[in-house]
Amino acid sequence: MTQNAFTAPPFKRTRIVGIDLARSIAILLAMASHVWVVAYLGEFYRGAWVTALRVAMASATPTFIVLFGTMLEIVYLPRFGPGARRATSTRLLSRAAQCWLLYCLSVVVLFLTRDDYSAKFSIATILMLGVTPFTDILKFYVVVLAIAPILIWARQRFGLVALTVGAIAIHLLYPLFISLPTPAGSNMPIEVGRLWKFLFGLGEAQLGGPSIMRGITLVLAGMVIGKFLIGPNKAQPRSEDIRHKATLLLLGAGIPVSLLFIMLDHETVRSLGNLSLRIAEHPLYFLVGVLCASVLTAASVLLTTAVWTDREWRVLAFFGRTSLFTFAFGNILLYCVVIKPQSSGSALGLATALMIAIIALSFWFDWAMRKIGWLASIVNGTQRIITSLCEELYGRFTTTSAS
Repeated sequence: MTQNAFTAPPFKRTRIVGIDLARSIAILLAMASHVWVVAYLGEFYRGAWVTALRVAMASATPTFIVLFGTMLEIVYLPRFGPGARRATSTRLLSRAAQCWLLYCLSVVVLFLTRDDYSAKFSIATILMLGVTPFTDILKFYVVVLAIAPILIWARQRFGLVALTVGAIAIHLLYPLFISLPTPAGSNMPIEVGRLWKFLFGLGEAQLGGPSIMRGITLVLAGMVIGKFLIGPNKAQPRSEDIRHKATLLLLGAGIPVSLLFIMLDHETVRSLGNLSLRIAEHPLYFLVGVLCASVLTAASVLLTTAVWTDREWRVLAFFGRTSLFTFAFGNILLYCVVIKPQSSGSALGLATALMIAIIALSFWFDWAMRKIGWLASIVNGTQRIITSLCEELYGRFTTTSAS
């Protein structure tokens, strides 16, 4: 599971370790935002620095979705030729299945630990008709990974410019979309409302992640970044070229996002940090997310090409290799926390302990997959079974479609 849904498999054409580092930082920030909630830090700490920290943590989700698109462009697109299309599609579908199984596991833990997760609601949640506190991003990746082969095909068929124009149009049409009727307004069941919100970002349902429709625009933004960094040539890009383009990306994204935060009023900035703009699927959330992802990616690429070696940076970027494990089991750990701190000191102590535990758990899994043979055999064997089933389903689907 070290090569999981969030970490693309090795590919000799291009491996930019700065992207791995950026992904690791984004995952760390995402888990920190969940720890913030569980430790009730918001009840004890306030101020400008808290707002800035929460905005940084809120940028984590769009950042690793953008970076997923970057890896689709850099790693998976070259593998999507006629001879390797089936293998690449099967790999992506296998990742989707793994995400769904771990999502199911997180729902089971919620059922066992929380009174508000009845058997009926838990089953509905497993079927993507419910909501979870922290692991809805796994649900998002189930769908995005499953349709990734179609997205890559569309990238080849229509080109990145056409897809980017379509993505921008989705956000420009935001006023029209929010004026459309919703399931709640038509007296439909709340489960339909949640599904509608999950797919299209419309309605009043409260979900923990971006919708599929608008989330795909983040994936496309990541593909644009990947294309920009590696250039048009299919050969291995030179480090000097990557550094030059990373510098341009840092300036091109850093200056606009800085000006944006200077111009925005305090309440709007707070809305970026408390996720109200994400829940509303507001275009500003996605714009800031893409700019922050670009800044983090560019800065990480420049840092990793200027200091130390790739091997040393890969040791630190273990979150990128264990991201699926961290999202699943790190959040499951948080689901089991029943302590409510009564003071700022106890809240900070709980948050520190939880972050250390999550980092240690992720680091241990990365180490164990390389050093503990029986564990690696179990995990890899399970993955092979899932991949085999996905390959069979893919084969049947393509055969049926062809006939």
